[in-house]
Amino acid sequence: MTKLRWVNIYNVTQHYGGAEEGGWYYDVGIPEWSSQGLCPCPAHGDHWGVCPIHHLLKEAEAWIEGFRPGYLEGFISRDAEEPEHRGEAIHGRKEIREEDSPAHAYPDEQPFYE
Repeated sequence: MTKLRWVNIYNVTQHYGGAEEGGWYYDVGIPEWSSQGLCPCPAHGDHWGVCPIHHLLKEAEAWIEGFRPGYLEGFISRDAEEPEHRGEAIHGRKEIREEDSPAHAYPDEQPFYE
C-alpha cells in the first residue's frame, strides 16, 4: 500500500526545565526543511533504492552536510574532543525524522515537573 510520508529536518536545542531533582532539560525542535513523497515499501522504515522516501532521506542528509561547514565552530567554545553534556546543546543539532505529517515545532506546550 502506497503511503504519503514526510522527511523533516529539525534544529533541536535543549531548554532548562527547572531545578527539581538536580535540574532537568527538555528538547525543543524547530522545523528547517520538509519534503513529502509517496512510499510504496511494504515495511515501514525499510526503504529500498527506488523509493522516493529513500531519496528524500539522502537529500536531507546532503542538505545538512551542506549547511554544516563552519556552523558549529562559531557556537562551541570548548574543546571539540570533549563530549557534549546534557544541557549544553544550546547551539542546536540537526535531526532528520520520517513522519506522517509535515514538520511542526515541538513540544506543543512547555513541559512541567510533576
